[in-house]
Formats: sequence, C-alpha cells, structure tokens
Amino acid sequence: MATRLTPASPTHLAPSYATPAWLLRARTTVPGVLSLYAGRLRLVTAAGVVFDAPLAAVERLAFPWYEGSAGLRVTVDGHRYRVSLTRPRGAAFPADRLLGGSADTAHGPGGGAVDKTGAVAVHSVLDGRGAGRVWRTLLGA
Repeated sequence: MATRLTPASPTHLAPSYATPAWLLRARTTVPGVLSLYAGRLRLVTAAGVVFDAPLAAVERLAFPWYEGSAGLRVTVDGHRYRVSLTRPRGAAFPADRLLGGSADTAHGPGGGAVDKTGAVAVHSVLDGRGAGRVWRTLLGA
C-alpha cells in the first residue's frame, strides 16, 4: 500500500521510484528518467534537469485516459510537460549514465530488462503501462 506524500511526510519514509521516460515535444522526443525521491518529482535528460520539484509544488498532474496509463501530463512552475513511459516509435533509449550507468542487463518479471540497480527499462507497451500504474499509485493520481 502506497502512502500519499504530503509536505509534512518524513522524506526517509517516502517511496522512491525511477523509470525511463520520454519528454514529448511537438515532433520530437527526448529520452530521460522520471524519478521520485525524498518527496521530489524529477525529470532528467542527457541535456540536464527538465524539472525537479517537491510534490507540493506540482500544480497539475494527470494520466489521460487515451494514454492507457503509459503517459502523464505534469505542470510545474507554469510549464506543462507531456511525458511518455513507453518508448515512442523511433525514439532513442535514455543514456546509460541516466539509468544508473549499467550496460549489463538481465530480464525481469514482465520480460523488461532490469539493470543491476533493479530499475526497470521499458521495452514494451505493457511495461510502460505497468510503470504508469505504479506512478499513479505513488503520486495518488
């Protein structure tokens, strides 16, 4: 059972989670990693940090029905971001250094690859939807 995070939640008891994610912009996709740690939601790409905000500062968070749990919309500091948890066709994978720097992978429970840190690399739509369900539970959306 996941606990809903509040600004008063102790950060050492807060859940942490990270998955590959793709920032969707007009006609391009930028691979990165979406993470929740110490009550902060963060999206990092090879170019740098896209957003890093405490959950209380996230103005809007939605999982649109048409994404099938594999995508979300986040508004932070007045900026809206579209994030996909499933690799769009033709998009690159996030850099190894963003995924924990491990090039060695093994297959995890759903067929997705798991690196040495235990982070799931999304290789299919089902893996992306599974990650989306976890995100929805953690973020209380």
